[in-house]
Amino acid sequence: MSENAYFASPPALIAGTRQIEQISRLATEMINEFITDVSATSGWPGQDDSYAKQMLPQEKQQREGSVKTGSSLSEAIVGVGDGTLANLKSVLGTQSGVLDAIHDSSINTGDTSGGSHGGKH
Repeated sequence: MSENAYFASPPALIAGTRQIEQISRLATEMINEFITDVSATSGWPGQDDSYAKQMLPQEKQQREGSVKTGSSLSEAIVGVGDGTLANLKSVLGTQSGVLDAIHDSSINTGDTSGGSHGGKH
C-alpha cells in the first residue's frame, strides 16, 4: 500500500476496472449458461411416477434456489465492477479539478515560477 492515504493511481484503477469488467462479463455468461443447463434438467423420464411426484416440489425449489443464488452472485460481481468504475470516474474528476484549481491559482496569483508562492497561502 502507498504511504499516502490520498494517493490514487488512475492507470492502476483503469487496469483493475478492465479486469473487473471482464470478470463481470464472464460471470454473466456463466450464470446464463447455468440457467440454460438447469432448465434442461427440469424434466426427466419417469417423472409421472409416485416417487417423482413426491420429489418434484423439492427438486423445483432446489433448482430455483440454485438459479436465484447464481443470479445474485453474478449481480454482486457486476455491482462491484460498476462501483469500481464509478470510483475511477470520481478519482479522475477530483484529480482533474485539483489540477485545474492549482493552474487557476497560479494564473490568478501571477505565479509562473512552477508553484512557489513565496509564502502566500
